[in-house]
Amino acid sequence: MHSQWLAWCLATTCIAFLNACSAPAPQTTAKVMPDKIVHNDPVPAQTIRFQLPGDTALAARVWVSQQPRHIVLGVHGFNDYSKAFEPLAQQLVAELQATVYAYDQRGFGANPQPGIWPGTNNLLSDLRHIAAQLRERHPDLPLTVVGESMGGAVVLVAASEAPGLAADQLILKAPAVWGAKSMPWYQRLSLYTMNLVAPDMSLTGRGLPSLGIRPTDDIEVSRDLSRDPLFIKATRVGSLAGVTELMGRAQNQPALPPQRSLVLYGLRDRIIPPQPVCDWLQHLNTTMSQPSKTDVVVYPEGWHLLTRQMRTREPLQDMTHWLQNKPIQQLQSTTQAQQVVCNGL
Repeated sequence: MHSQWLAWCLATTCIAFLNACSAPAPQTTAKVMPDKIVHNDPVPAQTIRFQLPGDTALAARVWVSQQPRHIVLGVHGFNDYSKAFEPLAQQLVAELQATVYAYDQRGFGANPQPGIWPGTNNLLSDLRHIAAQLRERHPDLPLTVVGESMGGAVVLVAASEAPGLAADQLILKAPAVWGAKSMPWYQRLSLYTMNLVAPDMSLTGRGLPSLGIRPTDDIEVSRDLSRDPLFIKATRVGSLAGVTELMGRAQNQPALPPQRSLVLYGLRDRIIPPQPVCDWLQHLNTTMSQPSKTDVVVYPEGWHLLTRQMRTREPLQDMTHWLQNKPIQQLQSTTQAQQVVCNGL
């Protein structure tokens, strides 16, 4: 009975909300009209592999522009994989003549041992090696690294800590900055105890949508994820402990990366809810000794999967304009973003 209580507590404390994508989305009563960009001639993704030290090869895909002007590397979220960047890739190929790469992080997607947490340092090392390869392959083109959710945490830590990240610009979409310090004591105790006694136990996100905890308001996206064999449906407790350690490491960085950066966040996000994002912004604005090169856009109606929701036009256009150094109406500083996110709690 004790273990059942711990499992229930862990599954309902928002840690397991990272797995909510795997549950089919319920029908909603309020209809939201889609506002999306549809490209008439989408570029098919080519499957490739990135060779890394130690005879490791990671599955990846690339959307190729014939005469590229930008290189973009996508780093996906928890339980997701490289397909997550399909909408963004089509936008950047069409509007920026970008060649877009995305890879399945170690322990995810089409790689060996999916669902087994590979360790934060391995994820950081993989990203740094792949970014360095792309820098060498395209020496004369700007390299932008885009991280979504857990991928945002990986990018944030890799760029902030030595030896840094070989990239010119960073985009963090709904970055996973939900460390233990933003969790109540019972959440921390539940995770610690379960990881100690049952690290191989698996949890699912089923039931969470009924609580209003969904990554997107696009029912078709949720259904596609629930049917996708490469999207992980059940998460090991050990993996939850691992991603929580990573998120805490990202949340506790004393400064933002040196690169020009853009952070996107939606106030409807319940996968990475506003409170830890508020804590992160407060921490940054308190500890940063000099102004950062980071811009922030907060979407009042934005969900966790900002490029896979019903209204994707605005975030896709904002990222495109930011990469072109064009003005963005809702652009804010980290101090302004802190006021918006924290005041909404």
